[in-house]
Amino acid sequence: MKAAIRTSYDEFPYRSVPLRQTHPDHLATVASLFGFDAADVRRCRVLEIGCASGGNLIPMAASYPDSTFVGIDLSAVQIAQGAAEIKALGLSNIRLLAMDIMAFDQADTFDYIIAHGIYSWVPVPVQDRILALCAAQLAPRGIALVSYNTLPGWRMLAIVREAMLYQTRDVEDPRARVAQARATLDFLADAVPDKNSAYGRLLRLAAEHIRQKPDYYVLHEYLEETNEAVYFEQFVARVVAQHLRYLADTDVRTMLPIGLAPRVEATLNRIAPGLMRREQFLDYLKSRSFRQSLLIREGAALDRKLSPARVMALRVATPVQRRDAVVDLSSDRAETFLFADGRKLEASQPIVKAALTILAAQWPLAIPFDQLHAEAAERLGSGARDSLADRELLASEILRLHLSGAAELHRAEPPFVLAAGPRPEAGAVARRDAPRGAASANLRHEPIVLQEGERALLPLLDGTRTRTEVAAMHWPTLTEAARRRELDATLASLGRQALLVR
Repeated sequence: MKAAIRTSYDEFPYRSVPLRQTHPDHLATVASLFGFDAADVRRCRVLEIGCASGGNLIPMAASYPDSTFVGIDLSAVQIAQGAAEIKALGLSNIRLLAMDIMAFDQADTFDYIIAHGIYSWVPVPVQDRILALCAAQLAPRGIALVSYNTLPGWRMLAIVREAMLYQTRDVEDPRARVAQARATLDFLADAVPDKNSAYGRLLRLAAEHIRQKPDYYVLHEYLEETNEAVYFEQFVARVVAQHLRYLADTDVRTMLPIGLAPRVEATLNRIAPGLMRREQFLDYLKSRSFRQSLLIREGAALDRKLSPARVMALRVATPVQRRDAVVDLSSDRAETFLFADGRKLEASQPIVKAALTILAAQWPLAIPFDQLHAEAAERLGSGARDSLADRELLASEILRLHLSGAAELHRAEPPFVLAAGPRPEAGAVARRDAPRGAASANLRHEPIVLQEGERALLPLLDGTRTRTEVAAMHWPTLTEAARRRELDATLASLGRQALLVR
């Protein structure tokens, strides 16, 4: 079994990319909302189980030089690729180890343990080992993230997997297996007698989904020997048996009855009053097929009642844009703010409108709530206003926006700047990636696509050159004034993409 898994990932590596939901800042933020004080992200120890080539872990290490990162993976080929990247970046705070998780044994504890995309794809003894390792090596304020395929939603996808496995059972070459699996699913989706039946719709949706996915995803997600889903309550029982405790899921919104009719929510509250039963019923209602659960050591104090007061200790960011150049802050007249995806947000309270105006100008920086409130109150310019009431109102509205997906909350100070300094410097990962192609990672821990003009400029932004020197090297044929304009515009764009460190 282990040899087969190792060979599969050696011959057909899984592309490793930044995953925002696994970032320690995100885990610490979710924990803060539920009253759990996680370790300082700027000085922490992080372990990733199943790190592949380090595409998720390496950008974290580059952003937080005072933290320590360890990654383990069974594939020696992928570990070697990651080690070469670490050497090229000159990072000394990260190690990638080619080893079996069953043999991993360190005396050190970790503040954050990440096991994303591995639990459901390994045999039960290895699943048990993952949870046991979390129990043994989590620091007292530590958080572990474990993702897994979930029933009942995955049961429908399992039909698709079984059909593809059946038709490719005699095909050994990985690329040929993926091609045959795709063809099988396309045939089923097109040939099913009743295309409007639940089964017909399932096949069409699955085929459309898989057409958009790369070959390595199809191979490792659907065609590996092991892929077992569990019910949420089954997973929690295993967690408790290892003396761990369920904290939350990475997306807090999935824990709320969003989209349910009031009568449905009332019934749910009656028949499933406890957290675990409620979460299990929500899985039934939403046919959830995948979870990303956060775990802590048993006995830790928690208060899962979401409170605006907790927002006041966090940072706030939102990609909202002002519809009009001037926003009326003197009345309760509703103003419309826009998002890039076309969504609209209306706000009428002056303190909220002032805050949204500030956040629009500062995106993607996350501003401390106290600073945001103080600057918003200053813009209102009315000393007679009830500052405490406005502060509570703003915190409540920010929490509401966060739970609707319109605002971000962060625990840690962002590792990037919006405006470049006199000697502009871009993040090391983007500088490394720019000459290779368009794919890279920004300092918000997101995969991004670099534009051609930015790719040519980024390697020059290593913090050793002045603005004038950078402009002269990059635009030698332009006048000094034109160079300055081009550089200012490009740096502003890089800042908005979270690619600058100074």
